[in-house]
Amino acid sequence: MQNGTATIKQAFPPNQEDIITKDNWFTSKKHLQGYCHSGELSPCRMIWKGSQKPSLLSYADDSLDLATIYVHKHESVLAYLERTNTDAFLVLHKGKVLYENYFNGYPFYQPHALNSASKSFVGLIVGLLADEGVLDLTKKAFYYIPELEGTGLGEGTVQQLLDMQVPVKYMEADTPMGIGRGTPIFIASGSIPKPENYHGPENLYEFMVASKRAIPPGTVFKYENGQTETLGWIIKRLTGKNLAELIQQYIWSKLGAEENACMHLDGIGTDIASGGMRATLRDLGRFGSMMCNNGFYNGQQIIPVPIIREIQKGGNPQLLEESNHHYLPGFSYHNQWWISHDQYGGYSARGKFDQQIHIAPKTETVIVKLSSNYSPQPEGMQACQAIIAYLAKNE
Repeated sequence: MQNGTATIKQAFPPNQEDIITKDNWFTSKKHLQGYCHSGELSPCRMIWKGSQKPSLLSYADDSLDLATIYVHKHESVLAYLERTNTDAFLVLHKGKVLYENYFNGYPFYQPHALNSASKSFVGLIVGLLADEGVLDLTKKAFYYIPELEGTGLGEGTVQQLLDMQVPVKYMEADTPMGIGRGTPIFIASGSIPKPENYHGPENLYEFMVASKRAIPPGTVFKYENGQTETLGWIIKRLTGKNLAELIQQYIWSKLGAEENACMHLDGIGTDIASGGMRATLRDLGRFGSMMCNNGFYNGQQIIPVPIIREIQKGGNPQLLEESNHHYLPGFSYHNQWWISHDQYGGYSARGKFDQQIHIAPKTETVIVKLSSNYSPQPEGMQACQAIIAYLAKNE
């Protein structure tokens, strides 16, 4: 394990400019780092690691030198990580850790915000429940949630929601930096305060019920948070359990995780399905290894192979190419995962401020990037692809 920077000393009580609140966590690099590193800004529900001992992470004798692997002609992977404000970075290859590093004072044992990478966990839970016969992917959302009948989100099938093919309209709200893409999702989830004269939804259920139909479901790719929140509502309604409990039951307690993960809650205690999960770098490496090994890890089949194979199959790249996510050429989106359709069979969980869990099964590689990158637009998969190409070439 390497460590990029020393922990910065804090003043107690903190200086006024160092206090991170819901009003300012997105206003500077320092405050964004504080938000990504700490789950103390909003209430959280624990995702228990279970009572078993942590599964062993095996470390290679020689680590990767990322200063000698290049993303572009004039930029190394290490320089790329520093430029994109990476907090923690891990590379596993053929079951061994080749690189583990922490930056910006991020401690290895502290759960980091995953933001929209949380969606991929929701996709897995939906897949598991469908595999058990608890839900039917062809049913419309309002079949399971009658409150959504006549709404935009209610008209989509479970599968269309999984693939972000249920375009809807929401009321617009004045949100800084385009957080929430101008919709009140970040207000409804309790992530930012209500603006003055705001009269919109104040929790996630109100947010979903307020959705309006835009164009017919299944015709376009429209990535947004309400579709994942609808999936979260469906699986909670069907099981009587909250999302943190389900992730704990089906995945986290089986990995041999070192640390508990957690899930952020809205103002009435609802798990934020679209972006509320936090976990540590090493445990996400374990999760990625499980996915890379066709769902088998820690001596057990955690995710059935057909669910993994369905994710890897991917969706329709043309729909994504025609959307505002065309900066990911050749990619598709399926079951809440991003599929690269490259020669390495790659697919990813991705989140705002540059969170990535990238899996390349054909080279047995897992890469985890946790960041507080202030840029509103992720730069793509350049660093991951450079590392994977290097490993494939030097096998």
